[in-house]
Amino acid sequence: MSSAAVLHYFRSVADRSPLPVVLYNIPRCVPYDIPVEIIAELAQHPNIIGIKDSSGDFPKLVATIAATQAGGRRTVTVTPIFEAVTSRMLAAQPEGSGSFIAAGNLGEGIAVATAPPVAPIKTRTKEVGFQVLTGAAGQLHAALEAGASGGILGFAACAPQACYEIYQAWKDHDQPLAKEKQQRIVAPGKRIVADLGISGVKYACDFNGYYGGRARSPLLPVTADEKREIETLLAEIRN
Repeated sequence: MSSAAVLHYFRSVADRSPLPVVLYNIPRCVPYDIPVEIIAELAQHPNIIGIKDSSGDFPKLVATIAATQAGGRRTVTVTPIFEAVTSRMLAAQPEGSGSFIAAGNLGEGIAVATAPPVAPIKTRTKEVGFQVLTGAAGQLHAALEAGASGGILGFAACAPQACYEIYQAWKDHDQPLAKEKQQRIVAPGKRIVADLGISGVKYACDFNGYYGGRARSPLLPVTADEKREIETLLAEIRN
């Protein structure tokens, strides 16, 4: 895994990909930790737009943010809500997802699908550069303070609201609240995601009202004792 090999690989993928590429650094799962200098070089590629760093190495995250500031910038269309906006996203909507039944017809037993009311989506353009995202839930607030764009968090699979509240408090410049919200998920996030892994996250999703299901073989499901521990950890983090 020489530097030349890694650079060649990611550049080759990005040259041919119809979608923008996001790097993923997770050394606990693969025997390679992408060096900061390699990330900085890849950030210059016009089709490599960011990285999710799940190393948990906060000093390295800070160094990555600093090293990629000179990456290329681009203009993107954004919305204030999580809503499909580009023509490609809109074309991918499942067939029939737009069916709409008027409320007045429900009481009469009539269920005729009609076109839903069309509301314009408010959009704006924004200039962005290479975006660094943390994969460590316990470091989200610190990462945002250091200049990260956000996070892609395993813990958000079972507790999305708790994770979002950290970001929202930080965005509102309420640092005491952001720190309080951050501290609230540190221990549950470490135990459920880092220690119990996929099986722990899946059960936590089930417990919190989502669908987790069983982990695929060769992973084993969590034990009865571990289930009770997860339930205790999430007792104050329900969605």
